[in-house]
Amino acid sequence: MNKLKTLALSLILMFSVNQLFAHALFIRTAANGKKGTAQEVKIFYGEPGENAPEKLADWWSDTKEFSLWLINPKGEKEQLKVTPAADHFVASFTPATDGVYTLSISHIVKEIAGKTQYQFNAAALVSVGKADTGNSALANKAELGIFVDALAALKKGKEITLSSHFKAQPAAGVAISVFAPAGWVKQIKTRADGKTTFNPEWSGSYLLEAGHNEKVTGQAFESIERIATLSITVN
Repeated sequence: MNKLKTLALSLILMFSVNQLFAHALFIRTAANGKKGTAQEVKIFYGEPGENAPEKLADWWSDTKEFSLWLINPKGEKEQLKVTPAADHFVASFTPATDGVYTLSISHIVKEIAGKTQYQFNAAALVSVGKADTGNSALANKAELGIFVDALAALKKGKEITLSSHFKAQPAAGVAISVFAPAGWVKQIKTRADGKTTFNPEWSGSYLLEAGHNEKVTGQAFESIERIATLSITVN
């Protein structure tokens, strides 16, 4: 009987851990901004594709203690103040020049899950005017990232090219989940050059999520699981 109870408990814990780590941090903001006009930014935590993100009280471990960074078109980095709401945080910034602004989060979670350390990365790009300055995957300094050309015309039915980088290098074989506004989910993998494509069947807000597991030695854990998200808007 004790063995059966132990097995049942182990299965429950395994299910709970799998459910928890389907979660990610993600940033929502308009894809286009205007010089001199404040731009609202929202940060959520939950399972991508679901309409109900986690309430702040339910965010795992110290995930709420993330830092939100703004990288302007010149590459200058500034930490933005975040304000808590019921199920997300709110921030804002006012673009001073034309170009592409990168919003970035890279948070190592304090609590170790089993023998794995988790790192949540999130990004969003805001294009101001028509300038291409700052429109680079490496503007985002996070160890794992996803990039889509901020000036590309993203349209329903038109193939979108995206790339993933790991420690500033193109990342091959990275599994990327594409969450569409209609609830459709597709998983694709990056090629040797770190790039891949998908065809959006609906207009609206998409969330891209990448995962990368790195084995380590000499630590209190055996691997680092990095999760990265990027929000894009398809017209």
